[in-house]
Amino acid sequence: MKKLNQYRIGLYMILHYREIRSEINLLIRKHNFAGALQAVVNHLRTLSAARDIDTLCRHIHFLGTLYSRGNHYVKYIMENLFVRSLTGIKRIYTVEEWIKIEDRLPLSFLEIQKRQQQAIY
Repeated sequence: MKKLNQYRIGLYMILHYREIRSEINLLIRKHNFAGALQAVVNHLRTLSAARDIDTLCRHIHFLGTLYSRGNHYVKYIMENLFVRSLTGIKRIYTVEEWIKIEDRLPLSFLEIQKRQQQAIY
């Protein structure tokens, strides 16, 4: 299967994230994949503040699918921008709520998060 580049991933993001479609579209047209991913992270933080766990998990699962289909550059950016942002999102929730979310996270993200935490210590 052919890996998807940042432009193709951006098109999938435009279709999936209806609430921030215009912002992602603008950033992807400017070849700013990291900016588009940051817009998604900001949107997820908004969902977290509203305590919309089901929608949050659905969006994170979608990003996990994009991660698995992405090329090396896409994976690199997602590891360094999105997976690191999960720590900030984790602070918003109670321990019980985060356990529910963590149970629904893609395994690839959990493994990356674990590696990143081990590198810090």
